[in-house]
Amino acid sequence: MDQQKRLFWIKLIAVLAIILSSLLIYEHFKSSPSEFCNIGNKLDCGVVNKSPYSNIDGVFYFLNIDLGFPVPLIDFPFPVSVLGFLTFLFILISSYKLNSKKKFLNLNKSQLIKTLKILLILGILFSIYLLYIEKFILLMYCIYCIILDVLILIETILVFKLK
Repeated sequence: MDQQKRLFWIKLIAVLAIILSSLLIYEHFKSSPSEFCNIGNKLDCGVVNKSPYSNIDGVFYFLNIDLGFPVPLIDFPFPVSVLGFLTFLFILISSYKLNSKKKFLNLNKSQLIKTLKILLILGILFSIYLLYIEKFILLMYCIYCIILDVLILIETILVFKLK
């Protein structure tokens, strides 16, 4: 696959991920109980998306409550779906800038690709953490979250093949 096709797929996947992340953000803040993605006894996005782990402060909750590490519980109710939205928005904008000769955020093309690689590796690690939470703590899965995890993996493969 040539560079232009690869960039096209990176952009398309980023747009799909932004749409899914937006849906998860909406459902996270919706006040009424959600029947959203309730597909049986193991697939319920509402349970996953409204759990204490669905916010960035859920990492501290996990470390303190579940693992017993003496870390402070931080009240930072910033949904991980917003983090996903921002990550994929950055990937989308960056993929457009890779066609340009101009720097983006003071990064040249090779630095921008390296930044995307690091960002996506961190995204995969965070996805593994969230999958662990779903499988072993919540005992419930969010199909849209899993689709986002797959999109992160595909984006990573595509970005690692950029030159």
